Amino acid sequence: MKKWRKLTALLLVLSLVLAMGACSTTETSSTSSGGGTSESSTTETSEPTSETSEESSTTSETSDTETEDTGADMTSYPRNETLYQGGQQWGTPVSNNPMAANPVYGAIAQSDNARVLIWETLYMWNVSDDTAYPLLAAGDYEWNEDQTAITVPLKEVVHWSDGTPFTAADVEATWDAHVNYQSTIGVAYSPYIADIVAVDDYTVEIQANTDNLNRMKVLEYLPKVYVMQKAYLDELAEANGGDATAMKNEPMWDAPHTGPYSPKEQNDQKWVIERDDNYWGQDESMWGKLPVPKYIIHNIYSSNDVAAQAFANGEIDINQSYTANIETFWEDQGLPISTYMQEPPYNAPGVIPSVIFNTQRNGLDQAEVRKAIAMATDYDQIIESAMTGQSPTFEEYPRTIFNWSEAQQSMILDPEALAPLQWEGNDVEGANALLDEAGIVDTNGDGNREYNGEELSFQVECPTGWSDYEAALQIVQEAGKNIGIQIETYFPESAQYTDDLQAGNFDISLVSFSGGISAPWTTFYSYMYGFGGEFPETTVTNYGRYYNPEADELLLELSNSTDETRQLEIYQRLNEIYLTDVPAYGVMYRPNQFMSCYEGVWTNFPNENDGTDPKIPPMMCSDGYGVAALYNLELVDG
Repeated sequence: MKKWRKLTALLLVLSLVLAMGACSTTETSSTSSGGGTSESSTTETSEPTSETSEESSTTSETSDTETEDTGADMTSYPRNETLYQGGQQWGTPVSNNPMAANPVYGAIAQSDNARVLIWETLYMWNVSDDTAYPLLAAGDYEWNEDQTAITVPLKEVVHWSDGTPFTAADVEATWDAHVNYQSTIGVAYSPYIADIVAVDDYTVEIQANTDNLNRMKVLEYLPKVYVMQKAYLDELAEANGGDATAMKNEPMWDAPHTGPYSPKEQNDQKWVIERDDNYWGQDESMWGKLPVPKYIIHNIYSSNDVAAQAFANGEIDINQSYTANIETFWEDQGLPISTYMQEPPYNAPGVIPSVIFNTQRNGLDQAEVRKAIAMATDYDQIIESAMTGQSPTFEEYPRTIFNWSEAQQSMILDPEALAPLQWEGNDVEGANALLDEAGIVDTNGDGNREYNGEELSFQVECPTGWSDYEAALQIVQEAGKNIGIQIETYFPESAQYTDDLQAGNFDISLVSFSGGISAPWTTFYSYMYGFGGEFPETTVTNYGRYYNPEADELLLELSNSTDETRQLEIYQRLNEIYLTDVPAYGVMYRPNQFMSCYEGVWTNFPNENDGTDPKIPPMMCSDGYGVAALYNLELVDG
């Protein structure tokens, strides 16, 4: 199939160019100076998705004879030098500042698989082989004998985009800034990292907090946190009088960085980054060449329907949005569109989007209420309508916190012991019986159950435009209705959704946590670690503020355990607690990122049979080791 697409791509290029010429364009400012305040976190505000529920689950099936205008600017930059992304930007970019809580800028993302286009991390995580590859680091990291400190060698060839050398002082200054200005990173990691110090110009030591030892959290820092330039931070501190809020609100569009691209243009229409032809990574010690595209552009579309049309038009080369019935692109329309896997579910194993409950809300603090909603949810309908079959079922992979990869499924110590705790979907009768037995009933005859004298009435949210999530939550809403619990959907802007999660300003939400260097521990931690019952004001993990003392103890033990048998025992017990207390429940299986590619202009994108070694993961040619794909791209027309 893929081979045939590449053969037809040459013919489609001509029609693509003609189609683009017929589209009206939206001219935008070419200024690279941005402004505005900051906000985001390790939680990406550009979560994948696109397409909607039953009524519009076929909107991606665009006509093969009609090209609709999407308003995208496709003429300001040379098409044969530009890679267009989709699904990474959900709002006007605000900031390029790694200390900002919510930059709303899809060219950066400090996550377990950090986006390393502008800023870079010490290591890149590769989800394909569970390996950390050196980026700014010069080789493998090394624990000391008692595993309380990590030594990281640094590449001497690295330089900043302003031409100045990169040294260990920059790594040290980055940590100090996060701690001193109480950034999201600083708040998240200062309980576990005592300090990061420059041993010499090209060696740093990351020192664990031995009073709160958690080796997994120390490891997470390596492929996740961007390194900032000490000299630039010092200048900003002087200009802002060291004020923490001012430092986090600096947009930093002009900041020196080490990555292969620089911010060029950003506004409410699109963002553009431009290749730095002096990028240090062309040295033979790293990539040995520059990334192929000179520009990477992300147009900002008004809706998922418009974005789907743009993809069909060839205005998006690599798309992270979920697209319903994606196979119709090549089966019915003959478009040169490819996916990482050639057969359903088309994408590699990754995450489990999960409904999470704010356990500090009346009623949602009761496990019976949480489990009843989970039991009443129709998962088959979610997979059919919200995912159009692009997800394995919970019959194939019974629910746990583990994802559906072979590696994680093999870590289930005793599946039979978990079976009585697992539930089937659409069990309205069982859910009603559970609530009745708990005494959570409708006392006034209005059709809604009450708890502590208050009606069970909640709001469930996800960002507007994440249409597979929206469709799933409409099914959760129906589940509540069927068991006497009022649930209303709420679809705010992505930035507001992130703020709500971090501040605990929600009832029910839909989230997913990707794995990284500390997976699968980090996934369990993200859903279940309760901070000893003392939650920070804002958090980037356990948004539901769930607390179980036993789970906390087990997670801390697991973070420092080197006994594989004991690790499996702990995971087994944590799954038992999770299935009993139901702080969250998965509604579908999904990849870390959807990655579908329009091969009318560019080709040689990662796929499961591409033979790359190390295996390049399907991470949008930008995240973690997925950035390696930028160096392999080829133009269809040569």
